Amino acid sequence: MDETTTGTTGTEGGGAGDTSSRFGKAKDYAREKVDAASDAMKNQYNRMRERVDDVDFGAIADQVRSYVRSNPGKALLISVGAGFLIGLLLRRSSDED
Repeated sequence: MDETTTGTTGTEGGGAGDTSSRFGKAKDYAREKVDAASDAMKNQYNRMRERVDDVDFGAIADQVRSYVRSNPGKALLISVGAGFLIGLLLRRSSDED
């Protein structure tokens, strides 16, 4: 009934185009950020893989074995403490479910 209500329909059509343009820009921005994060994760993964490949696990196992033989009490206390902490963590995660 009011003349101003019929005039607003022209701007609604333009608003949809503007919204579509904004959505496209947001989509492009999000894609750039996802690609950058993906590249950073790939680089970090490759760096960590190289570091793990450089580790001699046989030598580490020999060091642990010799430490346990020379310090059996400490090794036992460390393993009991680690088991206790792992048990607490697992119990908390199952209680939250």
